[in-house]
Amino acid sequence: MMVWLLAILSVVLFGGMGAAAGLAPAACGLIMLLVALLLSGPLTSLAAMLLPKEFINHPLAAWFPDSMFYMELVLVLFVFYIIFWGTGFWVSSKIDFWLKHVGTELQRRTWTYLNHGIGFFLGLVTATIFILIIAMGAYAPGYLVSQTTPSEDGQPWGIVYLNQFSKAMKDTGLDKIAARWDKTPSSYFEYCDILGIIVNNPPVMYRVKNYPPIYAKGDRSEVSDLLNSGEVNDLINNRSGCWNLLNNSSVLSFLSSGSCSELRQEIDFQDFIGYLKTGTSPKYDSFKILGKWEMDVDQVVLMAKKNQPDITYRQMRFLSALLRTYFNDTTLKVTIDKRIVLQKIISDVPALISTLQNPANPQIVPPELAPVTQQTQQKGPQVGAGAASAQSNNRRGGVFSPSRYREALDHNAATQAMLNDTAAPVEYNDDGTVKEVKPPEIKKTDVSGSWSGDGELYKVNFAGIEMDAIIEGNIMTVSTEHVRLYFIRNYE
Repeated sequence: MMVWLLAILSVVLFGGMGAAAGLAPAACGLIMLLVALLLSGPLTSLAAMLLPKEFINHPLAAWFPDSMFYMELVLVLFVFYIIFWGTGFWVSSKIDFWLKHVGTELQRRTWTYLNHGIGFFLGLVTATIFILIIAMGAYAPGYLVSQTTPSEDGQPWGIVYLNQFSKAMKDTGLDKIAARWDKTPSSYFEYCDILGIIVNNPPVMYRVKNYPPIYAKGDRSEVSDLLNSGEVNDLINNRSGCWNLLNNSSVLSFLSSGSCSELRQEIDFQDFIGYLKTGTSPKYDSFKILGKWEMDVDQVVLMAKKNQPDITYRQMRFLSALLRTYFNDTTLKVTIDKRIVLQKIISDVPALISTLQNPANPQIVPPELAPVTQQTQQKGPQVGAGAASAQSNNRRGGVFSPSRYREALDHNAATQAMLNDTAAPVEYNDDGTVKEVKPPEIKKTDVSGSWSGDGELYKVNFAGIEMDAIIEGNIMTVSTEHVRLYFIRNYE
């Protein structure tokens, strides 16, 4: 409908101007229009100065430079046509003067017969040129809008018109003519297809975040801000359309960043589109190590007991304390650029691995915790009451004398320390309750390494320590000599 409306308006405008003014104005306008096409380069640069800056300087404008050129060209051609169409009246007056004073009767009759008819025909030629130029200018941006605008509600009138015009071009076949002349890279249309899948299927954002090239750059601010932006997620979930989405500050920041340029070069669009649709990537699925993994401390302790039946209780307790202290929130991030990162772990990984290999000669010892239990805290006031009773019976001696009471407390502290396998002395408050001892803060960091391999077998390297990694389903076992660490895949 929109294409036919444009065609009717163009025919009425230019055809009517040609029929009404005659051959000379229509011919002058058409000739200068063709001259303007030859000089389109410098002329469109001048026209660009007249268009809105927020439109010309928008990051998306660089995606379809030919479309921007055609939009500027329409403005230039229309101005040139009107100016020289008006100049054609002066030419027409000279022709009329010659026919009146020099020409024959046959020439005057022929001119009168053909003047307005040829003017109408030249107007149709001019209208066709404008329709084709507008179609070529609308082809690339119209493809983006039609793919990413599920609903026209709340959209600017320009987006609504462009969306309808693009659909009408497809219905009439005009898009095939425009495509023959369009020079926009094919990757642009693939990128539009990706945006269309995301906008029309909001849950697919989970796959976008975990696609290996994007996941590898997830620690960059412009990428993380975009993927974790609540505003962007709301726009996608509400299907607000490309205009609102592509004018969001986080999206604009990403489009202007180097990460966007790198991803456009690195991403295999056909593989990415297939991954978004099916959840599988033929290009990256063979690398089963990719993604995020969490340490399974309980499994490490269990397998340590299974692999070493003669391990002592003290060693088991030490191993459990070591793992729960230094690996309680450790995650493993593996990316396609051969990087592997242990997140939230102490920086001295070799000393930690050495301690796991030889618990009898530890290089790292977890901080000892005070033996505070709920029962001890509940009995605190009673002990305090006992102390008050002991003071009241100070003169009598016996089991409630201060010396006997202090001796009992010391004996209980020593016994409790042995039960908890710690030499740390137990300290009491004045009221007899156990003094709470805060464990020292453990500073953790991220440690980077590298990996190699594919399928289920890999080699990983941290700080010069090479370990083997085997993947079975959602479980990865990382081992070296007597140490085996178990990780479970994390589906964020």
